Amino acid sequence: MSGLRLFYFVLFGQTISMLGSSLTNFGVSVWILREYADSDLQTTLYSLTLLASTLPALLVGPFLGSLIDRWPRKLNLIGSQIGAAICTLVIAGFYWSDSLTVWTLLWVLPFASLCGISLQVGFTASVALVVPKESLSRASGSLGLMLGLVQLLGPLLAGILMDQIGLKLIFVLDLVTFLLGLLTLFLVTIPNPEYKPEGKITVKALVNDLVEAYRYMKGKEGVLGGLFLFALIWFNVSAVQALFAPLVLSIGTATDLGMVQMVGGIGLMVGSLVMVAWKGPDRKMVAILIAAALVSIGLAITPITQQIWVLCVGAFMILAIAPLANTSSQVFWQKKTDPAFQGRVFSLRNTMMRAAQPVAFLMAGFLADGYFKPEMAEGRSLATLFGPIWGVGEARGIALMISVFGVVSLVFVVAAAFKSTIRRADSNLPDFDEDDTLKKSPESQVEQGDRVT
Repeated sequence: MSGLRLFYFVLFGQTISMLGSSLTNFGVSVWILREYADSDLQTTLYSLTLLASTLPALLVGPFLGSLIDRWPRKLNLIGSQIGAAICTLVIAGFYWSDSLTVWTLLWVLPFASLCGISLQVGFTASVALVVPKESLSRASGSLGLMLGLVQLLGPLLAGILMDQIGLKLIFVLDLVTFLLGLLTLFLVTIPNPEYKPEGKITVKALVNDLVEAYRYMKGKEGVLGGLFLFALIWFNVSAVQALFAPLVLSIGTATDLGMVQMVGGIGLMVGSLVMVAWKGPDRKMVAILIAAALVSIGLAITPITQQIWVLCVGAFMILAIAPLANTSSQVFWQKKTDPAFQGRVFSLRNTMMRAAQPVAFLMAGFLADGYFKPEMAEGRSLATLFGPIWGVGEARGIALMISVFGVVSLVFVVAAAFKSTIRRADSNLPDFDEDDTLKKSPESQVEQGDRVT
């Protein structure tokens, strides 16, 4: 078995495994919010689990690709999947013995996150080794479709299963899907790249790569400033991520939460299909700003209601618009960045964009439990001011918080739009020309970037 047949075979197994993992992730989230429903720190504890699942990716993200290039690809995929399955088994064991706590999760989730990241990066990096060059577009489209289906089906199916069979059997289903994913990996041969980095990788070499990438970005007017502003916008979106599930569960069931997330997944697929057919606007930065503004307005308005169907509509619209910003941003960076720098620049860009995410998770939890929820209780200050619109009650404090983060995000978007170096970056900066790479070494291009600044 080789080529697309091998890819589809492995993708099928990994899709089944991802679907099982999405059931567990959803179920554990609902369990936390239900188990600590009477705690004054419910949202904070939930945010801590998000932090534990996010921080490892932030710390190792820029370096993981270099490590995976040195490992046999099949061994990396199998080892990562076994590691993720062991983490799930440990969590299930604590749950089955009635000894699972949020503190137990905080110890296990970072290891599960590392295994998941290694599996994702390793699989993505292996596609070009398996699939012929002329079929890479079909493979990438198939991968995106499978990811969309998991996001579409996972939440709804998990919500129904939580209400019907409970988390205990969801763990069993997840472990079975891990076995199916492993089986497909054991049955195939995955080649390794012909080129591997020479010598031992050192911390100093990795740090030097990141410094060089930063200097390269700094030499492109408007790019670094735009990145910092968009990182602030991402901060607000991350805070909303920590608050959304508690908001839905405050007025609905686990099935309702699954329904809202499923509808959001439909919106994401619709938006992605539109971008594939349209191929995006010419003015990438303007498109990013418009999409970010619309998402911010959606975040500000949607939580005002206390009806599930309105939350579904809001989730659909927000996630349908998001691909316009994501695709435009990706194309912008690809067009403006020398391929000789793309690996380093893109990894640093992703790290800088998500650097504030852990702080956002923590801040959202502490602010919700410590101020917004109690102050939206009957007769308190925020309830007096905002109760006529958002409603009164501690749960409405979360709704008000999401709206506030939406407004703050909109302020950042407007600030970026008024800065001409950011707004006009795609027209002011020339696209990368391959002929330039043949004439100049990467070192000389970094030096030229320094001269620009």
